[in-house]
Amino acid sequence: MDRNHTDGESAKRTDETAVALLLRSTHLEVGQIMELMDIGDREFREMACRNQTIARRLEERRLGTLRELKSEPRACKACGEWFLPYGSDRYCSDGCKRTAQLSTCRRRAS
Repeated sequence: MDRNHTDGESAKRTDETAVALLLRSTHLEVGQIMELMDIGDREFREMACRNQTIARRLEERRLGTLRELKSEPRACKACGEWFLPYGSDRYCSDGCKRTAQLSTCRRRAS
C-alpha cells in the first residue's frame, strides 16, 4: 500500500472537515476561509463537488438561511461559575477540567 497516498487522502478529509466547520461561521467570508486554509479556487470547487456538507453550507450561505451559532451561558460542572462555552465545553477553564478529572480518578480508586 502506498503510504503517501493514504496520508494525502487523510489530509484531504481533514481539510474538508475544517472547511465545512469554518463555513458555519457567519463572520467569515468564503474568500477568507480559502485564504486561511491556503486553498485555491479549483481545489475549493473540487471539495464542494466531493463533500455534500460543504455544498450544503455554500447553498445555505447563498440563500441566506445559514443559522448563526450562538453559545448560551452555562454553569461550570466543577466550580459552578457561569461561562460562555466554546463548542461543547463543560468546564470554564483547564484548571476546572483537571480538577474534575482528578475527582473522577479518586472516585474510581475508592
